[in-house]
Amino acid sequence: MAEPDEYLARADDAELALARARLAARQTGLMAALVAGGPVPEGFDPAQVATQARGLLAKRRDTTARVVPEPARILGADWRPLFERYARQGPQRGGYRADAREFAVWALAAQPAAAWREELEHWLRPAAGAKAPGPLRAARAVSACTVLARAVHDRLRRRGGAATHGRPAPSRG
Repeated sequence: MAEPDEYLARADDAELALARARLAARQTGLMAALVAGGPVPEGFDPAQVATQARGLLAKRRDTTARVVPEPARILGADWRPLFERYARQGPQRGGYRADAREFAVWALAAQPAAAWREELEHWLRPAAGAKAPGPLRAARAVSACTVLARAVHDRLRRRGGAATHGRPAPSRG
C-alpha cells in the first residue's frame, strides 16, 4: 500500500518535490481552517475562509439531519447549536451516519442533564433483538427491487403492454 506522501519522493526534480511538499502543507492548513477551526494560512482572505467554513459546517449539519433525521428530531431546538459546537471540534471522520452517531455520543456527554437524554440514548442503543437494517441490507433490497422492476418493464414491453406508453413495442430483429 502506498504511503500518502510517496508521490513526493518519486519526483525526479528535487525542486518539484519541494514545491509539492509546500503545496501539500498549504492544502492541509486550508482544510484545517475550513473544517476544524484551524488558523487561516498566509495568503488567504480570513473573511472568505470564515464564510466558506460556515457554509461547509451548515452543509454537514443539514446533510446529516437529512440522512439521519432522528437526532435532529429528538434534540429539537438544541440540534443546531450543539451540532455546530461538535462539528467545530474536528472534521467528519466517516459518513453522515457515523457522524450522527458520534455526535449523539458527544451530545450525551456535553449535556448530561438534557430533557432529551433518554430518547437519544434509546436511539443510540435500540432494544435488544430490534435490529435496524444496515446499509448493505438496504442496498440489496433496492437492487432486488430494481432488478424486478426492469424484468417487469422488459416483459411488458415485449408484449406491447403498458410499459410502452401506447406505442408499439420495437421489433427485435
